[in-house]
Amino acid sequence: MTGPDAAGSGLADIKRQLLEARRSRQRAAAAQRDRIERVDRGGRLDVSEQQQHLWLLDQLAPGQAVYNVPYVLRLRGRLDVPALARALRALVERHEALRTRFGSGHGVPYQIIDEAPDQWPLPVDELPRGDRLGTWIRERAAEPFDLAAGPVFRTHLLRLGPEEHVLAMCLHHIVVDGWSVGVLTRELAALYDGAEPAAPAIQPADHAAWQRRRSGERLRGQLDYWRETLADVPVLDFPADRARSPQPSWTGAQLLATLPPELGPAVSRLARERKAPLLAVLQAAFLVVLGKYTGGEDLAVGSVFSGRTRSEVEPLVGFFANTLVLRTSIAGDPAFDELVGRCRETVLGALSHQEVPFGTLVEELRPARLPGRNPLFQISFTLLTGAMTGSFRLGELDVDTLPSDPGTARFDLAFQVEQDVDERMELWLEYSTELFDRDRMERLVGHFRTVLEQVVADPGLRLSELRLVTGLERERLLEDGNPEPVVRAGDGLRLHELVSRQAAATGELPAVCFGGERLTYRELEARANRLAHLLGGYGLGPDAVAGVLLERGTAIPVAELAVLKAGGAFLPLDPGHPPERLAACLADAGARVVVTTSDLAAGLPGGVPVLRLDDPAVRERLAAAPDTDPGVAGSAEDLAYVIYTSGSTGAPKGVMVPHRAVTHFVLNTRDMFGVGPGDRLLQFANPAFDVSLFDLYTALGSGAAVVGAPRDTLLDPDALQRLMEHEGITVADVPPAVLRLLDPEPLTALRALWVGLEAFPAELVNRWRTADREFHNGYGPTEATVACVDYRCPPGPMTEPPPIGTPMPNHRAYVLDAELEPVPVGVPGELYVAGTGLARGYLGLPEQTAERFLPDPFAGDGQRMYRTGDVVVRRAGGELEFRGRADRQVKIRGLRIEPGEVEHALARCPGVAQAAVTVDAPGTPRARLIGYAAAGPGADPDPGELRGMLLDALPAHLVPAVILVLERLPLTANGKLDVRALPAPAADGGGGHVAPETETERQLAAVWARLLDTARDGIGRQDGFFELGGNSLQVTRLAARIREVFGVELEPRVLFTHSRLDELAGQVDRGLAEALAAEEALAAEIGELSEEELDRLLAEEA
Repeated sequence: MTGPDAAGSGLADIKRQLLEARRSRQRAAAAQRDRIERVDRGGRLDVSEQQQHLWLLDQLAPGQAVYNVPYVLRLRGRLDVPALARALRALVERHEALRTRFGSGHGVPYQIIDEAPDQWPLPVDELPRGDRLGTWIRERAAEPFDLAAGPVFRTHLLRLGPEEHVLAMCLHHIVVDGWSVGVLTRELAALYDGAEPAAPAIQPADHAAWQRRRSGERLRGQLDYWRETLADVPVLDFPADRARSPQPSWTGAQLLATLPPELGPAVSRLARERKAPLLAVLQAAFLVVLGKYTGGEDLAVGSVFSGRTRSEVEPLVGFFANTLVLRTSIAGDPAFDELVGRCRETVLGALSHQEVPFGTLVEELRPARLPGRNPLFQISFTLLTGAMTGSFRLGELDVDTLPSDPGTARFDLAFQVEQDVDERMELWLEYSTELFDRDRMERLVGHFRTVLEQVVADPGLRLSELRLVTGLERERLLEDGNPEPVVRAGDGLRLHELVSRQAAATGELPAVCFGGERLTYRELEARANRLAHLLGGYGLGPDAVAGVLLERGTAIPVAELAVLKAGGAFLPLDPGHPPERLAACLADAGARVVVTTSDLAAGLPGGVPVLRLDDPAVRERLAAAPDTDPGVAGSAEDLAYVIYTSGSTGAPKGVMVPHRAVTHFVLNTRDMFGVGPGDRLLQFANPAFDVSLFDLYTALGSGAAVVGAPRDTLLDPDALQRLMEHEGITVADVPPAVLRLLDPEPLTALRALWVGLEAFPAELVNRWRTADREFHNGYGPTEATVACVDYRCPPGPMTEPPPIGTPMPNHRAYVLDAELEPVPVGVPGELYVAGTGLARGYLGLPEQTAERFLPDPFAGDGQRMYRTGDVVVRRAGGELEFRGRADRQVKIRGLRIEPGEVEHALARCPGVAQAAVTVDAPGTPRARLIGYAAAGPGADPDPGELRGMLLDALPAHLVPAVILVLERLPLTANGKLDVRALPAPAADGGGGHVAPETETERQLAAVWARLLDTARDGIGRQDGFFELGGNSLQVTRLAARIREVFGVELEPRVLFTHSRLDELAGQVDRGLAEALAAEEALAAEIGELSEEELDRLLAEEA
């Protein structure tokens, strides 16, 4: 073609060729930049990001075997030991990772590659007589490595017989990962056979240099993804068997389990049908289990991936693996199919941004530093596909891999699914034995299997329809601890009939004692009968209510019994309550009359009939009334009393309790404590609260005497102590806050204590429990008639707070999830109680009654259960462990916190008699714990020292930001803590800027300022290193700077557990004091030496 078109076409071709040539050069340049090249081996070499993170973790657990990777082989056949030694030596020569050491300068790690040895020593050991192979393996696996001195790879050969040996290899994780084990296995087999595999083109040090070179701009986009994905990631609060230590020992154990042979292929088939990675299906099933265990909906787990995104590193032994955080929401009750889709997006999104090493992620995101917890996730879930079956050939040898548990755990829980070439699946768990018992892990495996079996059968099931417990396990959970029904004489009686029957048997015995007044049973019965005849004129009948507003004294049981004898139900009222509250309760209950006295009647609203017991006219009428029972007919289902409790809306709720329930309670407690004539029960509780029914009617229904006193006496520890001693109290129900202030030694008559209302530490039990004195922990809401669960503390010292126990006779207790299904043993759930003791409901509140009193799905016959709102855990033995109110749990920095746990720890501190913990600014970023400590007799505890003690006993996030020391904690009328009366902390009490005070604090602030590149004046003594922007790598630099400035050696983990400026300065001062003491001791020792001895020592030193 000629002409202009041809010329234009030629020009276009030239342009295209030029453009293509330019693009080709750009691609070549990019490829060159992205190429992994060998670096000079002289001197110190960079470590990879993964190695740097692991090096830091090793510094935090010096001398531990946490990151040991054991690999143990059983060799059967005629072993050529020299050939095996040559093969191992060749491995070390081929792979620089196996001969690398790790040093540090100014807190920054580096690596040094040593020359390969001329020979590899492989002595043959004999198993000592009596030793077990498992013990020998465990000892080899648990020997710690010294990264600076090396080596990081060691081998041991054990001879079990002429043709049976065990080769135990152990490496530090900093130079090896799971992929590497496969490389080692293949090459060891080839080298033992005399083959010579191709030498690797590069080594891990080259990859580390390449990674550092490209760690800037290329990773910023990926970091943005992770910042958004992991913003405000919550802490996974997996239920544990023991409290977490702020300084973990990293002790652990392993558990192996096999899924049914047909289940693995079924799961794989489901993944293929849903076009999802197998990991997504398995992870979805695991999240179902985690969600039901924790109650969380926003769940994050770690998952280990090979990290070998470049083909050049595939044949290398080294640490390339990367842990990705997989965060998925299970909110909205999705079908399992939908959850698999969510997990699929999570996995694919993470894989698309997997080049950010986990350590870098931690440094960039700066999550809250919580001692004893892994940052960003606490549980890992990993899939290993194509896993070795555990058997292979080494020349003529048959080789099997042996389990090798070093007894450590890197995370709270590592859960790994291993799938072989036939799609069969095995489970491998490594768990912290500080936190978990083996049986909990075995149950976890069973629940994971149960979920998998359900979803492969029906992937359309919603999460609420999936069950963790089925079959026999479910039956056991519903039966364990729930007693068989019992029938007793008196079960069908009304409360006053039970007392009348007792009065007929023990009429001349003392019934009520108050001050100098004593009423026998006969006198009590007569007075109640006379008053009942008067009350009959006020229209009392079944379910009609009469108020009782009286000061403590003998008149209260008289009035209450009189109301019951007249056919009505009594409403106990507290004279200390405001008139508005009294008026509201009386109006809500529709009270027909109020039994009271003239002075108290003045505060009552008009329109309510009042019967004044001190009115002369009333006294005349009482004297003229018959002292015989009015004989009003009724039923045990009639209402016995109404007691008002605080309502969630602010208005009090009247709980309606029938005779059946309260009579049953009295018979239960009579039998539990063996109460009878001769016993004397303390009437401590406020008569307007249901606990007073134990004090009064357990005594009056059993022939015992109830002993009362004015409120001022009961709330004065010295006066209460004298009262109990003088009156010879044998049985008492006293709140823990009051019991702590009493002396148990002089109370020789006291044979039984029933303590409840609030949780309390084991020390309280140990102080009061003796061979002759029972100590019970009682539990029960007003809606279940005072108490329905009880625990009798066993003889001997206790180390943990006692559980609340098991249901009392004719009661049942269920621990259920949101779907009203039983939760597994050891997993928190809400407590539901059922049985004879249930109240009718709330007076005039049918909707609230229906919300809390539900049909009992496990009993049938129209029976009901009550939703308590309390969180409990069922122990393996059936006992219930109280975990707190569901509505009291708070979240601070993503952690769910039960203030009661902190209160127990604070109360155990020396000099502290009582403790309370509240939350300041809950639900805001400024939320913090505030502690209150009531000083013991003659004590004056220092708030700073108390915080220091708590830091030694609790994780840092559980230590209050401020502790206020008070003379005494304020109490309500019934002996509970009055939270509203607690003083607020000062405006700057741990929240505002407080300048450094000591010289150490000022110098330390200067060190921080240089490290963090911030103004020194902006650093306060209560500021935290990490809150100001510090990261884990800077911790090692900070330790180096403290060593340079102060001459004090602090372990890096101390900087994590004492990260506030004032706390860290205290650690520095302690180190300085110890160093000074050592210098003075040395000076004194030297001062005693003669000149000849000094000359000799100097010569030896030289």
